[in-house]
Amino acid sequence: MVARLTQRTLVRLGIVAALVFGNVSASVAQDDSSAFRDLAIGTDFRLRVAAALALGKSTSPGARPALEKALGDPNPAVRAAAAAGLGAIGDAGALVALKQALARESTPNVQAQFETTIKRLGATKSSKANLSKPRFLIALGHLENRSSITSPEVVTALKAATRAKMAAVPGIEILTDGTDIAAASKTRNLPAFTVDGSLTELAKKQSAGGVSYSARVEYLIRKMPEQSLKGTMSGNAQAQADTREIRGQTELAQLQIDAVGAAIDSALRGASPALEAAAR
Repeated sequence: MVARLTQRTLVRLGIVAALVFGNVSASVAQDDSSAFRDLAIGTDFRLRVAAALALGKSTSPGARPALEKALGDPNPAVRAAAAAGLGAIGDAGALVALKQALARESTPNVQAQFETTIKRLGATKSSKANLSKPRFLIALGHLENRSSITSPEVVTALKAATRAKMAAVPGIEILTDGTDIAAASKTRNLPAFTVDGSLTELAKKQSAGGVSYSARVEYLIRKMPEQSLKGTMSGNAQAQADTREIRGQTELAQLQIDAVGAAIDSALRGASPALEAAAR
């Protein structure tokens, strides 16, 4: 059970956190690529703190997964910085990881940062929910793995992440399998589309200090009921981990899944304008 903190305690802990982070130069992570590397394999906790804060300002689709992973960093300052970074990104999709991390966190100032970020993202989620009445009906079509890695876990991750992440896009309603999409479109007076997708790349890269997977996904948008091709969406991302964290196939599989999920995030950043164009 997580102890509740008083307002005075929160203020004091916030000052302590500011002092810790204030001594770290943001220049140690000058771009996204170095920030991802420093957060994953940096040996100095101050380097990882700076990287987490830098990724909080990043627009890279891989920033959120990297910061979610850093919520379990051995150093409490890094965990707090990762939570602060997630708050800066403002993606309510991080709420699940934050709540799970809060449940196992025992350091008071880190608990306070987790709670602050959860409250902030919860307000963002509520605001979006009020503005996200369905505007497009989506039926997921064929989703396939065309990469060189044929693990069944990858296919499962592709399908599950596509459905979950697309459903989280404001204005999109995912129809259940077997729904008559043409009838639903007519009855509800909403444009309807079938989206087919594929994982076109999942490649491993290993260096002296780390291992990474780069992933690329592509989606085709077909307007229903005529099934005419109206647009495409694509995205790519990379997931990286310290070699010491990879103990076997389980960790490698998770790294693959992280890369696929981040690539899907990247592709779906353009979902709303792509569907708006397709509906015309």
